[in-house]
Amino acid sequence: MSNLTSTIRGYYPLNTFKTVRDLWHQMAAEILGNRGYPNQNVRVVTNADFSWAYSGAGKFDPPVATLEHLPQFSLLQSDKFQALLTGSVVSPANSQQMAIEITFVSGEIDRFIGPLIPYLPSTVKLIAAPDFANDSYLQSCFTQLLLNALAQPLLCDDGLPATRSIAAQNHANVAPIEKISPQELDLQQQVAQADLLNYIITQIHQTLDLPIILQAAVEQVQTFLHADRLIIYQFEFAKIDGKVSGKGFDDYNGVGRVAYESIGIANLQSVLDVTEHQDCFDARQLWHNYRDGMTKSIDRVDLEYARNQCMLDLMKRSQIESKLVVPIVVNSELWGLLIAHQCQSPREWQVQETQFLQKVAEHLALAINQSELYSASLWYTQNLEQRVNERTRELRDAVLVAQTANQSKTEFLALLSHELRTPLTSILGLSATLLRLPLTNLTDRQQKYLQIIHNSGENLSELIDDILDFYKLEVGKTFLKVSEFSLSKPIEQVVEIVRAKAEYGKIALEVQTISNGNVSQLNGRDLRFRGDPKRVRQILLNILTNAIKFTPEHGTVIIRTWLEDSAAVFEVEDSGIGIEAEQIPRLFKKFQQLNSEYDRDYGGMGLGLAITQQLVELHGGSIEVDSIVGSGSTFTVRLAAQPLQLPTNDWVQMDRQLVFRDPELNPIPTRIVLIEQDEDLANFICDILTAARYQVTWLLSAESSFRQISMFEPDLLIVNLTQHADIVDRLIGNIRMSSKISEIKILAIATKEDTISPISKQYVDDYLWLQVNPEQLLRQITKLLSSIGVRE
Repeated sequence: MSNLTSTIRGYYPLNTFKTVRDLWHQMAAEILGNRGYPNQNVRVVTNADFSWAYSGAGKFDPPVATLEHLPQFSLLQSDKFQALLTGSVVSPANSQQMAIEITFVSGEIDRFIGPLIPYLPSTVKLIAAPDFANDSYLQSCFTQLLLNALAQPLLCDDGLPATRSIAAQNHANVAPIEKISPQELDLQQQVAQADLLNYIITQIHQTLDLPIILQAAVEQVQTFLHADRLIIYQFEFAKIDGKVSGKGFDDYNGVGRVAYESIGIANLQSVLDVTEHQDCFDARQLWHNYRDGMTKSIDRVDLEYARNQCMLDLMKRSQIESKLVVPIVVNSELWGLLIAHQCQSPREWQVQETQFLQKVAEHLALAINQSELYSASLWYTQNLEQRVNERTRELRDAVLVAQTANQSKTEFLALLSHELRTPLTSILGLSATLLRLPLTNLTDRQQKYLQIIHNSGENLSELIDDILDFYKLEVGKTFLKVSEFSLSKPIEQVVEIVRAKAEYGKIALEVQTISNGNVSQLNGRDLRFRGDPKRVRQILLNILTNAIKFTPEHGTVIIRTWLEDSAAVFEVEDSGIGIEAEQIPRLFKKFQQLNSEYDRDYGGMGLGLAITQQLVELHGGSIEVDSIVGSGSTFTVRLAAQPLQLPTNDWVQMDRQLVFRDPELNPIPTRIVLIEQDEDLANFICDILTAARYQVTWLLSAESSFRQISMFEPDLLIVNLTQHADIVDRLIGNIRMSSKISEIKILAIATKEDTISPISKQYVDDYLWLQVNPEQLLRQITKLLSSIGVRE
């Protein structure tokens, strides 16, 4: 706040402005005209004196810009006293708050009224007195009334502002009026600043059109600060392919322009779109200083640039006497400058004005950042369809490649099962026939060769069988056909198959059945078990064949069986070469032999025991090995008893009856998402679930599936833990932490060899072993889904 004898600036309610404006008329009527100062020329000029000009009457028509920017004003002028009052609404959002300026300085009064004198009516006479000084007594009386009005406006009963005459103030015996405190004026100014900032913030939230926001802010701030001109200077950056490459100084192409402007006085030239080059100053240093938040307040440019003629000429061309500069920094990079100009006379910028302009720049930076983000989102939205199409094309190509590979694999297996088996059957059949005939014309060597041909054919047939079995197990196309049977039956069948090999190798075969602690020779008809007899026979055949293969002549192979807690236990003990302890974990790996010496001496592809382990796990069982090198090995198999299947040959119909016998537990359709990379296994599971009338969505990868799962909101997720365990763990964890899909049930596909992570153990509801049993799969799904109730 300036000294009261010169200029007063502040922010007050509209009623206060009206009260102060009435003081001009009271001062003219009561004091100057009638009270101690007779015969004076008194004049009061207001906006009303220009009403004739708006209607087009009179000799002169003032320019539109002259009256558009004219604030509300009252000018009091007499022989002894003159004062000028101007007032402007702070912001459209707060029309009841006025920015008031009162001045007694003759030079400022002349600059304001001078351009308007030609357009005043001939009846209004103004005195040009640049060195005019107010009478001290009138100045004191007027100031006292003025402070009273600013501190506490008085209202009459009819709601109009009330005033007291200066004469009454002088002659009445009343206490002196206290002056308004600087703290109160500062508080009013802060309130007005807050109102304007709120208006700018509201504009930012109401529209994403950046030019509208910036132009409105420039106009409002210029009015608020009573600046002659307010501009936004925007830097321009180099572009590559139509996009800004960066926003550092090295990306700045040396050109900027005045992008937004608001002018507060008439006849002031515009600098809109004017560019400014770096010839007059150290651009790099200034750039970094402004980026770091430097502000520049110059009260008099002629003194500031006295030694920089280039800058001084630049200021003169733009009619700048004083300027205030604050940076607009967006995301730590300099975007532009917010600059206030004073052009008619120098101005001493206040600290509060600088701080206010900084706050405005900060809010504008937020608006600019918001607009840039919105523009980027529009660009991504516009290009999203293209990217989705491209990604869809890539996925389609990948699926075609996978389908082609799967078709090639299927064709290869068809070749094995048909094209190779057809000639192999002939070889085995004819060689066996020749071996049984009394061929006296064959020499011993020829007879031996014929036996080798037959044995090799049998070996090749076994290898083909192993490959086909392993393929079916790997893709989950093998499932159990459960029935109740005697444990002795598959043992008898297997022993009958391998007996010839054992006799050929001079190996003794012994079968023991243990019942109620008693050991008997093939006397286990009372040992009944529920499982797949064909698969049990295959398990025993693989283990027994393996034992005979690695047992030398005159050795012994013993097979034992018993029931243990409703589980069937088979034990095959041999007196063979044995296995080193560190080699045992490799026994059940596919396509692996323990060492090259075994590969040469015993042959095979290393699939037999791998298939055996998968069949055992398909029964929910386990297989263990104890071995001593040079003494022999013992294989122990435990198989869990399986639930009996319904009496039907159609497992799809069986599972439909199983799952849907109670529709309240499983409403249709139930949504299931399957994440599986193996196409054969995925197709097999999808066939089972689709036949059971589930709604199935198959996803190839867990890496980007969280958003799709959130969109589908399935009842159940089936996910394979063997594919990228860290990605699967992150997906499962995100699902459980989600507020939207945390309650879905998770069924995990795993193998017993896998080390299940802590996250999976914590969040997975149930497990499905890699060898998929359709009946068990549907039972597990039914159990999980029945626990979540009916979907709303």
